[in-house]
Amino acid sequence: MKNTKTAYLVRIALLMAITIVLAATPLGYIPAGALSFTIMVLPVAIGGVLLGMPAGLILGLTFGLTSFAKAPTEALGQLILSYSGLLTVFVCIVPRVCVGLFAGLVHKLTQRRESRPAWMYLIAGGGASFVNTALFVGLLFVFCRPLIDSAFGVAIWSSTLLGGVVEMVANAVLTMVIAKALERFVKVRG
Repeated sequence: MKNTKTAYLVRIALLMAITIVLAATPLGYIPAGALSFTIMVLPVAIGGVLLGMPAGLILGLTFGLTSFAKAPTEALGQLILSYSGLLTVFVCIVPRVCVGLFAGLVHKLTQRRESRPAWMYLIAGGGASFVNTALFVGLLFVFCRPLIDSAFGVAIWSSTLLGGVVEMVANAVLTMVIAKALERFVKVRG
């Protein structure tokens, strides 16, 4: 029993380390003008769908904290920080925790299966990416629209949504490939 808990914690720690490395390198946030394409959803979606809700939430929080730490280095992050530090914390962390929540819910729906069908991983990765983009962009639209419009123009919203679709497809496929390969090494948790 103790070895199982230790293995579980080691897997979460490994995915947290991957999240931090992705955040600290250009691999996690691929620059695209004022925006960036992110594959930071991957460790969160993989951890949530394979290890369950607690892992998804911890990994989502890690993603959110790294996103907040990175905010001062990006144009959009600097703009939001100059408007409100508290809003920046909220916008960076809440959507990312919800990413982990979503992946954990997919895990819960499929936990009784010995082997999950590949399409469930597609849903976990694509859905997690959708949750991230929809909540992040939605919160920015609600709270900062005039500020962002004046700094970047109205075209940023359509380019963000287009980028979100590209991210969603990429994260869905990558999550499916990676999680399906890892599935046999990870005992499904209840």
